[in-house]
Amino acid sequence: MENTVEKREEAGADAGDGTKRTDLGAVVAAVHAAFGKQAEKIDALNVYPVPDGDTGTNMLLTLRSVSEEVMRATGLSGGAAAKAVSRAALMGARGNSGVILSQIVRGACEVLEDARALDAATLAAALAGAQERAYSAVREPVEGTMLSVVKDAASAAREAVERGEESPLEVLRIAASEAHASVRRTPELLGVLREAGVVDAGGLVVAVILDALRAVLSGEEPAPASPQETAPDETRLRSMVEHSAEEAWGYCTEFMVNGFSGDEDEFGARIHALGKSVLVIPDDDLVKVHLHTQDPGEALSYAGGFGRLSGVKVDDMEAQTRARAGGAGGAEGEATPGAAPTSDLLGVVAASRGEGNRALFESMGAKVVEGGQSANPSAAELARAVQETGAQDVVLLPNNKNVVATAERVRDLVEGVEIHVVPTTSIAGGLAAMVGFDEEGDPGEVAGEMREIVSGLRCAEVTRAVRDARVEGREVREGEYVGFLDGELVAVEEGVEGAALRLVEKMLEADEYDVVTLLRGYGMDETSAQKVAGRIKLLGEDIEVEVRDGGQPLYPLQMVAE
Repeated sequence: MENTVEKREEAGADAGDGTKRTDLGAVVAAVHAAFGKQAEKIDALNVYPVPDGDTGTNMLLTLRSVSEEVMRATGLSGGAAAKAVSRAALMGARGNSGVILSQIVRGACEVLEDARALDAATLAAALAGAQERAYSAVREPVEGTMLSVVKDAASAAREAVERGEESPLEVLRIAASEAHASVRRTPELLGVLREAGVVDAGGLVVAVILDALRAVLSGEEPAPASPQETAPDETRLRSMVEHSAEEAWGYCTEFMVNGFSGDEDEFGARIHALGKSVLVIPDDDLVKVHLHTQDPGEALSYAGGFGRLSGVKVDDMEAQTRARAGGAGGAEGEATPGAAPTSDLLGVVAASRGEGNRALFESMGAKVVEGGQSANPSAAELARAVQETGAQDVVLLPNNKNVVATAERVRDLVEGVEIHVVPTTSIAGGLAAMVGFDEEGDPGEVAGEMREIVSGLRCAEVTRAVRDARVEGREVREGEYVGFLDGELVAVEEGVEGAALRLVEKMLEADEYDVVTLLRGYGMDETSAQKVAGRIKLLGEDIEVEVRDGGQPLYPLQMVAE
């Protein structure tokens, strides 16, 4: 133990019970950093059952939110600090696993906020609170997951205290050791893990976090991963991913309802009826929602009646798993996030949805971030993509009016890179702006030319109403197709083709456009798209019309005239 004592003395003052006196910010930051080293390995485990993202990455982002909030709220201690950590975990939770982690944190914090000292009994009680909150968050708990691991860790801590153990550090070591043992048992409890030859990724997260806590409080190094906790070989991995691609279902949908007003039970029941893997977590006047659904718009529209929505994120799990099936095992030479710029060429990052649109942007030299309407990418996701370009100057195309402000925030997150935001408000507009992109040009001049292109565009889009509403003085019925031209409602029709034709007539009233591009998304077939193209030619025989298969959800058609 001499080495341990020396390490503790170097790291900070000893509290007299084997743990260091370390402020909350340092503890959270250290846990976040330690976990960051394990996130990629955990992602590799989480390939089956079908993921709603990457467990390791989702957990890392959740912990990052906690770390950032604690750093902002300096001077907090005791109950106020515990409440801040709990709230930050819920606000920043990503994915099903991240939401459950937020409840583990919440349950522990509810115990710690009333504690006068972190003794062995308090630590055991905190783990018991974490277990209780985690299980209560899930309507139908499944054993062999992170729920089992936190339960086993809590039981081990309680039993240690009952045996007379008084050192909180030793209780934490016992809990972490049992968490790892529980992780290794998860395939025995969950058949899908046994068949895939992996342990539960979420469960490993719990064990790694307990390890990190023990390490930062003792000055020791976290325990190394056991061979049973590593990812399967590449051949098996590819087989697992290809199978998961066949099983993928719907969109992973997350959002928060702020200022919630209404019947929580009624709200929860309706959300549960709309999808699978549902979590509805109330916290005062905030409700965090996670679900997998084929119709994100229905869930979002319903929830919007109970308060203001924020933190909306929609991921196409079917597209995610198809991409994994095509590239299991990882690619060599990927850029390292945070690496210094390595290229003198101008880079470009575009937010986009739809496989066709992604291919179009990539063919023109853009790095694509999945996101757009009802699936706004975070500033951190955009910043990561900017860094991955390796460029000193990067043009950023938000391609949605709700993403423009987020794009502007990226400047605060990336050092050593000049960000040029071109405020595109649609995918079609972003593709039009790419015509002005020149990776070898002067960054300021290229960005200026792209902005000039955008200023002269007319952008139109057709979508389907998910509920009855009155919009700009017009009655819109659920199921009707609505057309917007530069953000203004100009068409309400029974069919997508009718709405598109009405939009075209309005868009081309001014005889000043040479090219019209149609991006066909889900809900419009090729025949309808060609009819719209034909109508455009009748309105202006000299107009060049291009029809592209964008594949974007929610919007059967986007158009841009330039």
